Amino acid sequence: MKIESSNNSLTILQPGAVRATNDTEAQSAVGAVQKAGATNPGSSTVSLTALPTATDSDIDTAKVESIKAALRDGSYTIDSGKIADGMISTARDLLQTVTR
Repeated sequence: MKIESSNNSLTILQPGAVRATNDTEAQSAVGAVQKAGATNPGSSTVSLTALPTATDSDIDTAKVESIKAALRDGSYTIDSGKIADGMISTARDLLQTVTR
């Protein structure tokens, strides 16, 4: 049996598969998978958890909109030096983590 997650929905790929479109349906699918596993001693147990979702406090929507507008009108500028400095800093941090 194979379980795929796509667009925050659950698909169980087997004959007569059911696609869960909300948490209640997903919980029902988990129960069905666990029951199927209970009847077949050679099966595996599957555990599903909810995906984290972004909240408005996680994203500065005003800044996102201003960047979109600058991209549309061609006024968005990229500071390649700042990007390079950030990449070098990240590489240094990774190298220090590996050598410790």
